Amino acid sequence: MLNSYNYEEYVEKEPDKVFNLISDFTQYKNFLPGCIKSEVLSSSDNYEIGKLKFNFFGKEYIIESQNYIYPNELRIKQIQGPFNRLDAKWQVFEKDSGSLISFSTNFEAPFFLKPFINQTIIDAFANKLIHAFLERIS
Repeated sequence: MLNSYNYEEYVEKEPDKVFNLISDFTQYKNFLPGCIKSEVLSSSDNYEIGKLKFNFFGKEYIIESQNYIYPNELRIKQIQGPFNRLDAKWQVFEKDSGSLISFSTNFEAPFFLKPFINQTIIDAFANKLIHAFLERIS
């Protein structure tokens, strides 16, 4: 079963600066909760392969993803990691004198995690991550 999360937020910051922060994986370790390592493994004209390492409750999780970077959009597709499937998308649009940030994700948790995952937990965890980005942008 696919789970999803969608979020939008307006910030009074320039869209280019906001998007540059979101698309710079190497900095995630400096502000994303639980992220202890973030790096770009390889890049081409069309995409980057990124690797994030998280530590939650004493257990490490690694996510490798193929990341397509467009002018105002970042598409993320998990290659290897704890989920059976994970696709996410960041978009940053100019609005008024600032930026509208949109984030959406669809994922399928492995069987052993399904009993522990409900929409309330998904929303709480995702909000924590989103707000780490918003604090960094401010």
